[in-house]
Amino acid sequence: MEHSATPEDEQPDLTTYGRVGFCLLYGLLFSIAVMLAGLLYGALQGRSASAHVLPLDKIPARLGSLDPSALLDLGILLLFATPLAGVVVAFEEFLRLRDLAFALITLVLLILLLAGFIVAFH
Repeated sequence: MEHSATPEDEQPDLTTYGRVGFCLLYGLLFSIAVMLAGLLYGALQGRSASAHVLPLDKIPARLGSLDPSALLDLGILLLFATPLAGVVVAFEEFLRLRDLAFALITLVLLILLLAGFIVAFH
């Protein structure tokens, strides 16, 4: 006998997808807004966009001095971090739902992403 899904069965999935989607969409929009702010601020100062990427340790100081290149680089970093945030939200949701199989898969993905970030930034 075949089991058909009821709306009650699908509700936790829709909530999970909604929260992950919200995180990804607004992370994307926020990173775009930061990059546009950097471009606009640079244009208002009469500066062209920098062709080089700032080292990570230089970004906070340059943000403090309102460097448009630092805003652009911060926006790019936020864009890179958005999928990581989505995986963290998914992991939390799977734990909340007590879906241990998907939580474990998401945890492995999270570890792989973090390892990739660590390797990339060293």
